[in-house]
Amino acid sequence: MESFGENPAFQTYAICVAILVLKMIASAVYTATQRSNVKGYVNPEDAAVVGGPGVTAAEIEQPEVARALRIQRNDLENIPLFFAIGLVYVLLGASAFGAAAYLWTFTIARVLHTVVYMRSMQPARAICWGVSVLCLIGMSASTIWKAL
Repeated sequence: MESFGENPAFQTYAICVAILVLKMIASAVYTATQRSNVKGYVNPEDAAVVGGPGVTAAEIEQPEVARALRIQRNDLENIPLFFAIGLVYVLLGASAFGAAAYLWTFTIARVLHTVVYMRSMQPARAICWGVSVLCLIGMSASTIWKAL
């Protein structure tokens, strides 16, 4: 019996998960950078310690920070679903080709989604989101089929 580390589908899953985790960390750093650039702190303790002299907490997020937070929120709505269904899909015996097609397409679409979201590019953002959702639907359908 082959171990997970020797299974090509699981190897692909593991690499894609690691890339997406790093992407989510990069999105958090992007949010912090945007907040620092515009001195857009909503917590008084952050404004006092990080913001510097004369910086006070705002009642609402600055537009640049709000956009960065929407990128993170969109990730939290989509990437955990990938972690879950991708793992079940692979564990139910996904082929190396099927796993590569779904997992890499999803991962690339999510990375591109972040880039085009940062740059306010439509319809590219919607296309990237749609491609990633189609991958989730495809893996879900295949998982249901295999589990029946």
